[in-house]
Amino acid sequence: MKKIALLSFHNAANYGAALQAFALQEALTRKGYVCEYIDYRNTYRSNAYNMSYHVWSSLKERKLKSAFLYFLGTPFMCLRKYRFNKFYRRYLRRTASIYHSSTEARVLNDKYDKFIVGSDQVWNYENNGRDFAFLLDFVTDNEKKISYSSSFGLSSVPKELHEEYKYNLLKIKYISVRERHAVDLVRELSGRSAELVLDPVFLLSREEWQQFLLNRPRSRYIFTYTNQPGQVERFLNQTGYDIQHFKHYKLARATSLLDFLSGHTCVKYAMSPSEFISCINYAKLVVSASFHCIALSIVLNKPFVAILTGDTGKDERILSILQLLGLQNRIYSPSMTLEEINFPINYKSVNEEISRLRKDSFQFLINSIEK
Repeated sequence: MKKIALLSFHNAANYGAALQAFALQEALTRKGYVCEYIDYRNTYRSNAYNMSYHVWSSLKERKLKSAFLYFLGTPFMCLRKYRFNKFYRRYLRRTASIYHSSTEARVLNDKYDKFIVGSDQVWNYENNGRDFAFLLDFVTDNEKKISYSSSFGLSSVPKELHEEYKYNLLKIKYISVRERHAVDLVRELSGRSAELVLDPVFLLSREEWQQFLLNRPRSRYIFTYTNQPGQVERFLNQTGYDIQHFKHYKLARATSLLDFLSGHTCVKYAMSPSEFISCINYAKLVVSASFHCIALSIVLNKPFVAILTGDTGKDERILSILQLLGLQNRIYSPSMTLEEINFPINYKSVNEEISRLRKDSFQFLINSIEK
């Protein structure tokens, strides 16, 4: 059986990154493949969740408010990283050695039959430190290179990077991406046709994800996961959605002292990936601007409302999957009514479409590996 090296943001303290990384490895393992993640950590990715680094960087730039907020958030991030690392140690197989650059990673060429990069925003130069290791530039045999469900998370790529993207995209034997806009970007940058596939979290079934569930909370609640201030408040105020009789489980960068003091709000910033799955599964309603939160809400057949940010590249991640599954009516707008929020989602139809798309996605993976 072929031995496969995987490359992604495999050690981020981010719920989507953790769960998609687990899902791809688990899906391939269940198909009988031997696979592990390259423990790749360039300087940019190593500092992404390093609060000391962000405090000092903010101070150097004289951003005193940012430095103070990073300082206040340090205990919560430390707890979050502890819980994520525990999850990674238990569920992800990684190389024994850590690699910090393409040069260092070249020693892996003869150790694997195939190299798969993806999913997540691995092709977003703003997230990967402009490191073309995430386009497998360290792999010398192009026949071994596979992209599965890679995402740009961008509406466009700067012109000064076009040639480097083109050069590396042309060398990847099999290319698949997660969003329709990414199909267009690959064509624009390289002239190649990329296949549209599902994010890895859809490769596992509802029952497989529910194996992570913790005990059901006693109180009924709605779960919100947003990335900009005021998103939840606008949703509640403009739709008139009443949460007085429910707890509010809140995961957000923008939290206030009142959120921590409120008996009604439960701040979930430092929870584990397993608790994240549980929060979605047991919620009365999920309201989120996070792609993977929406994706798992769909897999777990939960009522949800998707909030767009106005950033074309980032919104495309949510728009693409909702369009594929015919769920555009779950996107929040100022005119959204309570009737629309409470209208049951036809998950029988959605699950049938996911099943068809999952089959196609597995077919791409297996064909790419076996050829």
